[in-house]
Amino acid sequence: MGLIQELQRADAQRRKEVAALAHEVASRLSDFRKDDAQRRRGVAAMTSEVSAMRANAKAFVGQLHQTSAHRRSQVGATCAEARGFVNHLHQISHDRRSEVAAMSKNVAAMRAGHRAFVRRLEKLGADRHVQVWGKTAPVAKAASPQAVHEPVPFPQTTATMGQPTVTLRDVIFTYLAEHPDGAKLTQLEQDLGMSRIQIAQAMRGLIDENKVEKRELLYFAL
Repeated sequence: MGLIQELQRADAQRRKEVAALAHEVASRLSDFRKDDAQRRRGVAAMTSEVSAMRANAKAFVGQLHQTSAHRRSQVGATCAEARGFVNHLHQISHDRRSEVAAMSKNVAAMRAGHRAFVRRLEKLGADRHVQVWGKTAPVAKAASPQAVHEPVPFPQTTATMGQPTVTLRDVIFTYLAEHPDGAKLTQLEQDLGMSRIQIAQAMRGLIDENKVEKRELLYFAL
């Protein structure tokens, strides 16, 4: 009888252990099912997020393609505009070259006319010199920098034997007529060999008579 009781107690103990183990297994199985359900929800959320990201990426790629096509269209329009502008510049350059060529011809004609006018002035000056002095004017020599010109009083000529009186004003006017580009007082002083005071006094008289004009430091015959 004692052995049977021990066996019964052992069996009851085993039943308790089995029940506890079954309860523990059931609890762990419940926890596993909860974790599995949570993981499934997490996977579903991640799947939904990945799907949204894919949709966004697809929309972004489409937008990039559209932007690229728009940029290509803009670049094409800009290139066409640049080509048109370059062609316009070439046309303007061609027109300017034509204008410059025409202006060059006009300038050449004006220079030719100016040279002819200067030659006429020189001829008038030479004729004036012949009228005043009775002979052609001598060729002026370049003055040496070291040359010293002593002022020589201009001879006061009088009318003799029916000849006209030649004054310092006549000499200066004739000199300026022979130099259409103008002359300075220093140049007159050197070439005529007279003092600057004499030349300046005679020059003021010519200016008052409107026969000579002063432009800056140059004097011109009118």
